[in-house]
Amino acid sequence: MSTVPLDETHLLTEAHRINYRLRSTFFYRKLKEYKTLSLPTKINALLPVNHLYSWKNWAEWGIGEEAFTYINEHPNLQLIQVFCHPRLIREHSSLLAYYRNIAALSQKAVKYLAAIDVKRIELDQENKYSLGEDKVLALSRLFNEHISLIIDSSIESLTEEELYGLLLVSTGTQIDGSWRNAIGEEAEKVVQRLLIKEVKERNLLAAFIPRQCTRVEVYNPAKLEEQLGNIEDYRGVMLANQTSILFSSEPDISLLNNQGTTVGVIEIKGGTDPAGALERYGAAKKSFEEVFRRNPKVKSILIASCITTEVHTRIQNDPIISTYFNLTEVLSEDSILYDQFIQEVFSILY
Repeated sequence: MSTVPLDETHLLTEAHRINYRLRSTFFYRKLKEYKTLSLPTKINALLPVNHLYSWKNWAEWGIGEEAFTYINEHPNLQLIQVFCHPRLIREHSSLLAYYRNIAALSQKAVKYLAAIDVKRIELDQENKYSLGEDKVLALSRLFNEHISLIIDSSIESLTEEELYGLLLVSTGTQIDGSWRNAIGEEAEKVVQRLLIKEVKERNLLAAFIPRQCTRVEVYNPAKLEEQLGNIEDYRGVMLANQTSILFSSEPDISLLNNQGTTVGVIEIKGGTDPAGALERYGAAKKSFEEVFRRNPKVKSILIASCITTEVHTRIQNDPIISTYFNLTEVLSEDSILYDQFIQEVFSILY
């Protein structure tokens, strides 16, 4: 258990350490969530029917004349690889993300410039959302105008490799914009993944519990990395010893015994501002108090970063908090405190 509070200099150093560690995992997780790497493959799958898309009205769709001529005569690029055809995004609305990224526009920029929120549509891999003609035309024009500018600025030298680069650069900018408000969420996701890996190492991982249905996904080693990458899709995991780990909020993680009773709770506070340490402690305490009203015997674990001297003193004298750990140490899998945290969790679950 972490027992030594940090001075102001070390608190600042720790804030930077935890911020950049979580930022790295956040970027990787979001890259998988956005499915950016799969977008070129989806476009390539449409190339056999490329001839079924008419470009007669290309000028009305915001495509510049020189840009259109260059791509139309390009030996290695097809028009649908570069420009947004209105009919195509009506048929495959999730491909909005492809053309938006090629145009180097963020979701926020599209909402501002076209007054259309594309976030939910892009995440819909089953094409459930139907776009009307007015929105399709507005989006096509917006994307194509920007793509034409990119081609013109390249002095007509755009390549397929550079298209792929635009996808990654634009996605990176989108992720970076999302990161500023997501450090607490990412801290939770990282700890969740660490726990699942430890459950697997102990040969206890039986099944994943999806959030949106009552079925379960029986543990399959071949799918583990994919499931860990999409951890937000799961409510928790079932263990082979008939216990469960559930992910929610207030508390962030609940440990259930074989009777369905909550026997342990974990609160994760990943904020990196030392000035907010007391507020984060207060929020965790409030969550624990709710659980204790139902079961005074429950074990509570607080994982937090940037613990100030005042907060450390309060935690030490707080009977509701059974134990607490420094988040930076928990994220170092080779540290003694990481081992202690894992032992604490599984002593509750066994």
